[in-house]
Amino acid sequence: MQFKQLVSVSFLFFESSRACLQDHIRAPQIRDVRDALRKRDVPAAVKTAIRNVRVFDGYTIGKPQTVIIDGEYITDSDNNVERTIDAGNRILIPGLIDAHTHVQSIEGLENMTSYGVTTIFNMACPSYDLCNSLKSNPGLASLFTSMIPALAPSGGNAKLNPVPPELLLSPGEDPKFLVDYSFGNGSNYFKIVGAADGPTKDQQNEIVKYAHSLGHFVVNHAPSVDPYTRAVSARTDILQHIPDDGVLPFSLVKLIKEYGLAATPTVEIFRRAYTIQPEIGQFLRGNNTANASYEHVIKNVKQLHAAGVPILAGTDSVGNTIPIIYFPFGESLHQEMANFVDFGMTPAEALRAATIVPATVHRLNDRGAIRPGMRADLILLNNNPLVNITNTKNIARVWVGGVEYPNVAKLIKASGQGAS
Repeated sequence: MQFKQLVSVSFLFFESSRACLQDHIRAPQIRDVRDALRKRDVPAAVKTAIRNVRVFDGYTIGKPQTVIIDGEYITDSDNNVERTIDAGNRILIPGLIDAHTHVQSIEGLENMTSYGVTTIFNMACPSYDLCNSLKSNPGLASLFTSMIPALAPSGGNAKLNPVPPELLLSPGEDPKFLVDYSFGNGSNYFKIVGAADGPTKDQQNEIVKYAHSLGHFVVNHAPSVDPYTRAVSARTDILQHIPDDGVLPFSLVKLIKEYGLAATPTVEIFRRAYTIQPEIGQFLRGNNTANASYEHVIKNVKQLHAAGVPILAGTDSVGNTIPIIYFPFGESLHQEMANFVDFGMTPAEALRAATIVPATVHRLNDRGAIRPGMRADLILLNNNPLVNITNTKNIARVWVGGVEYPNVAKLIKASGQGAS
C-alpha cells in the first residue's frame, strides 16, 4: 500500500503544556541535512586492534585484553590488522543509547556522537524525508524514530502538533489506519500520546494489539499517574516519562513487572525543571503544577527499580532546537546515568540502563555489549565508571559502526578518580 507523506509533525511534550511550540521550534529543513551530509568527510573504517584495554562486560571490568574492529563489527580474528592502538589500561564500554530524545539535524547527531551516544530513539518526526535521511549515516549515531503518533482531536497536544485532521483519532474511531500509515512511512515503532484528552482506553488497547500483530512495539507518552495507568492496562511495551503528580500504586508497579513492560523515565528533564531550569517546567506545564513534585519522580523511579522493571536511560533532550530552552544532546545522557546512581542504582546498573537494557528492550540484538559479532559501537574511557559514574564523561575515543569519531567531547575529568 502506498502512503502519502506528512509534511511536518512537531515535538510532543507533556499533556498540560500551554506553550505554543510551533511559535518556538526552529523548523528543520531537509536541504540543510542533505547539505551537511555532503560536506562530511567520513574516514574509512580500517581493521583495528585495541590492545591493553579493559572491557566492561555489563557487570565488572576485566583484565587487559585486545578488542579487534573489522568493518562495522567486533571480531576475534587478528588477521590483516591495519592499525594498532595501545589503550594504556583504559576502559572500553559499549556505545551509549539514548532511549528518548528529539534530534532533527546532523548537528544533533554529531553532538550525540561526540559524547559517545551511538544509538538514539527519536520520539517525534518533523518530516518523514528528514528523519529517514538521519537514520543511517556512517560514523554518526544510528537513529530510530516514531513517525505520526496517536493523537486525539481535542486537547493541548493536538493543538501543538500540525497533524492533518484526518490523521487524528476521534473517539470510537478504529486506529488501525493510523498504525498502518505510520509504519508505511518508515516508523520503527509506534507512539501513543496517552494524555487525559488523548486516545481512549479502548483505542490504546487496539493500537498495542494491532502493532504487536504486525511485529512492532509501542511506546506511550505518559507523564502523569492516570495516563501511566492506562498505558499499563494496554500493555504498552515501553512507558515514556514518569509521573510527577503522584506516587504510583504498588499494585500498578507489580503489573508493570508482571506484564514484562519497560520504562524510560527521562529523569533529567524533571531534574532540570525542578532544580536548575525552572523555565522548562513553565514551558511544559504552564501554571498547572498541582500535586507535582520532584519527590514523586524520585519515589516512582525507585519503586520501578526495586520491583525489577527494566529501566532505560533517556533524556527528552532537544539541544538548542527551542531557543528559550537549551537542553543539551549527549551530555544529558551522562547526567541521566548519574541520576540513576543518585536514586540507588549501582554504576554498573546505570551503565546497563544506557547500553544492553535499551538494546534488548528495543530488539536490537547487534549492540549494547562488547563481544565478537556485535556492532563496533565503542567508547574508550580514561577513568573507571564503576568507581564514579561521572567518569563516563572522560572520553578518550569513540567508534560508531567501526568508524572512529574525530571530535569527541572534552569534559573536565571527574575529581579524585584514577584509572583503576
